[in-house]
Amino acid sequence: MTTAFVILHHKTLDVSLSCLDNLLKVAPDSPIVVVDNGSNDGSGEELRRRFSDYKNVVIIINDQNLGFAKGNNVGYKYVKDNFDVDCVVVMNNDVIITQPNFAEIIASYMLENHLYVCGPDIITPEGRHQNPLQREPFSTFRIIKWMLMDCIRLIMLTLHLFEKKILATYTSVSNSYQRQDIDLNGITDCVLHGSCVAYSSDYLSKEDFAFVPVTFLYAEEMILADYCKRKNYRTGVCPTATITHLGGKTIMNGALPREKQIFKTRQVVRSLWQMLKLRFFCK
Repeated sequence: MTTAFVILHHKTLDVSLSCLDNLLKVAPDSPIVVVDNGSNDGSGEELRRRFSDYKNVVIIINDQNLGFAKGNNVGYKYVKDNFDVDCVVVMNNDVIITQPNFAEIIASYMLENHLYVCGPDIITPEGRHQNPLQREPFSTFRIIKWMLMDCIRLIMLTLHLFEKKILATYTSVSNSYQRQDIDLNGITDCVLHGSCVAYSSDYLSKEDFAFVPVTFLYAEEMILADYCKRKNYRTGVCPTATITHLGGKTIMNGALPREKQIFKTRQVVRSLWQMLKLRFFCK
């Protein structure tokens, strides 16, 4: 079974180099497509120069930052149009794969369990597990509540009201999604963590995108879970395929915590609004 990899790159050259170096060790012959998502700092050109001798590595340079979903979709569509593969793994550049037979494990698991979309066991450097992001999609009521609360927090952050308390709340919520131990066996139809998602040949044959292209950043996993449920695409987590997710390497490096949170909250609100539109108006 042949697996291709799509890696989204934005400015963090050292992170992407580490990701590629590890990936080429464990999957030296697999097609690898790197999408420079509008870095405009020369890092995409440097990647192209460094890997010019690798016939299986393709560097695509976008003129502008298309966001997470559309940026990844550029690489996914390139793979679909140019390679005959059984599986496509779409991953962040801050993901490290060292498992020698990772591609075989996750591709075989999807085939055996009739999955369209699958995620590995994602482990942080601290040993916490990130998959599944959620056991099941949030209810519409909970999404509306979340969006309204974030709107209030965004106004408060903009006006410098209760900054420390709000930032501490965000940190606490973020950590709650990470677990020390979890039994991944038999987990299906869940919300997968977006840092590394595998798509089967069945999905490839039917869809021209990896992530539903309606957002710039955040909630892509939740929207994908909704889409798969609507299309009757089975999803799951492969407990024997493992990766390390460094995390926090790609979003507004160098910005102050308040600036980062304002940016993130604004994008989350926009993404949740798109998610609600899809739930109400798409069949």
